[in-house]
Amino acid sequence: MAATIRPMGMLKDYIGGQKEIAIESGHTIREAMMSFGMPPEVVALVLVNNEYQTKDYILKDGDVVRLLAVIGGG
Repeated sequence: MAATIRPMGMLKDYIGGQKEIAIESGHTIREAMMSFGMPPEVVALVLVNNEYQTKDYILKDGDVVRLLAVIGGG
């Protein structure tokens, strides 16, 4: 089984505009993001199963991860 990564907003561009991507468990969220070309610094908030986690959280089977982007302004 795997974990599901659901990037929100513009972060979907890193996974070809898809709604979600499956990723093998046992890796950190940071490693997962880097595996599909997403720089960790563009992610401001990580929610795993609706609970705040760090990018160093190790993915488990069945986890659902939502990634929210850093929002810039001027």
